[in-house]
Amino acid sequence: MDQILSRPEIQSAVLPFIVGLLLYIGLRKLTANAWIWAVFTGFLISVGLINGLTITPLTGTRKIILLVLASFIVAGFIYRLIPGVNWRRTTTYVLGVLALLWVFWKVILRMEASGMALFLVGGVGLVLWLVWAFDRIGGDDARLHGAGFSLLLGTGLSATAGASALLGQLALSLSAASGGVLLAWVLMGRTSAANTDAIKASSLPYALAAALLGLAAVIFARMPWHALIPLAAIPFVTGFVPKVSDTRFTNALVTSLPGLLIASAVSFWVWQMGSSSSGY
Repeated sequence: MDQILSRPEIQSAVLPFIVGLLLYIGLRKLTANAWIWAVFTGFLISVGLINGLTITPLTGTRKIILLVLASFIVAGFIYRLIPGVNWRRTTTYVLGVLALLWVFWKVILRMEASGMALFLVGGVGLVLWLVWAFDRIGGDDARLHGAGFSLLLGTGLSATAGASALLGQLALSLSAASGGVLLAWVLMGRTSAANTDAIKASSLPYALAAALLGLAAVIFARMPWHALIPLAAIPFVTGFVPKVSDTRFTNALVTSLPGLLIASAVSFWVWQMGSSSSGY
């Protein structure tokens, strides 16, 4: 069993997918935010197997893990804690920017003024863009999970191709758990009464995880920053995919397809760049 659980494909793909699938099915009648706790649990189990549950020393990667886990908790309760759609939206923007600064502040302080300005503009812009883009599609399960699955898949594959296996596994585990949720939604649907504003307020984890893991792969590995531009477009593009059918399977397939194509193309491009620069 230890040998099986030590395999990367089990840790970052099979196990979180199964956990996300089963927990969503079990919780969907109890809460409209069942997907949050399903993906949270799948990711937590994967983190325990991939990186362990120790938080010291508090490295940049461990900060990202803690922030992503915290974002699920915030997303699960923000609707009850903060009244008003605009206040909740503003809170998610502020939390996203603060998370970015906490993870990368040591790196930022070592930069020259021009590099610091470019990173802050680009990094803060990426976080705000993803939070806004996911907020647009947060009320539609097919678009939300299709975009989250595709974006994190592309981020994970690109990070791995950019020579960061750990960051890649973390992103892929989130993608797998999201894929399990998406499949469970296709099979079972959502039976709990759902408030659209509550659902839209819960999309923070997808945006924050993709932004932090993507930027970390650029800073700490060899993933080119250009790769973040098409990846960041995935939730935006997904929002324009028309509803072509009343069946959940068709909607999930159609809304996920553009993001999967972008993620695959970017991952292949990053891999090709790494292969050519390595001399092999």
